[in-house]
Amino acid sequence: MLTRLPLPIIGLLVLVLTGCERCNPEQPITLPGEAQIDFELTWGEEAYALEQVATDHNGYPIRLDNLQLYVAPVAFRSDGEWIEGAEVSLIDFSVHAQNIVSSLKAGSYDAVRFGMGLPPEINTDIDPASYPNSHPLSVIGSAGMFWTWSSGYIFVKYEGKFALESGTQLIEPVSYHCGTDISYRMVTLELPEPIVVASEETTTLTLTLDAAKALIGSGDAIDLASDPVTHNAQGDSLGGRMMDLLVEAWEINVE
Repeated sequence: MLTRLPLPIIGLLVLVLTGCERCNPEQPITLPGEAQIDFELTWGEEAYALEQVATDHNGYPIRLDNLQLYVAPVAFRSDGEWIEGAEVSLIDFSVHAQNIVSSLKAGSYDAVRFGMGLPPEINTDIDPASYPNSHPLSVIGSAGMFWTWSSGYIFVKYEGKFALESGTQLIEPVSYHCGTDISYRMVTLELPEPIVVASEETTTLTLTLDAAKALIGSGDAIDLASDPVTHNAQGDSLGGRMMDLLVEAWEINVE
C-alpha cells in the first residue's frame, strides 16, 4: 500500500535536507604549485662552463671537465616548518639547463635546505638494478656515480686537469670523488626574500655553485700540487674536506 506524506511534511524534509547541504558545503581543493631551482656555475665572480681554463687560489691554471653531484632531498621552510620537495636528483653541469622541480602546497617560503650527496638509508646496501632506468639511482641513472653496495654512491665528482705553472700545458690530473655516509652534508640557505608558491603555478629560483670555493673557503684550502686526487670510497679526510668546502660554495637568488 502506497502511503502519501502530507505536503507540509514533504516541504519540511526538503528544507532540512537543503539546509544540511548549506551547513556542510564541499571544501574547494587547492592544488599544489611548483618551485623550480635552476642551477648555474661560476668560478669566483665570473660565469663558468666546463672545459674553460680558470685560475685557482694558488695561481694554478685549472680546467674542469666533469662536475656532477647528488642532491637529496630538497626542502622549503614555511612558517618554521620544513616541507620536503624533490627526493633525489643528479646534477650534471655538462648538461645545459639543469634544474630540480618540487611540488609544494601553496604558501610562502623563506629558506631552502638540501642534502649534498645521499642520506645513509639510500646510499649503501642498495642495488641500483632495483630502480627503474629513469631514476637517478638506477644502473643507467647513476652511471659512473656508484662504487659498490658497501661503499655506496659517489656524491660529488670534480675532475679536470691543471698545470703547476702558468703558460704550460695542463697535464696534471684533478680527480676528486667524494662519498660514503660520513661525507653527507646538509646546506641551508635563507632566501633574500620570501617566495610565494601559488596553486598550479611555478616559482623559479637560481642556485649558483662557485666551483672555485670547492678548493678554498673560510677555514680550509686544498693545494692541487700536494692533494690532486681522492677516491674516498673508504671515507678519507680529503673527500670530507672538499664536502665541507662545498657547503659554503652555494648562493641562492629569487627570479
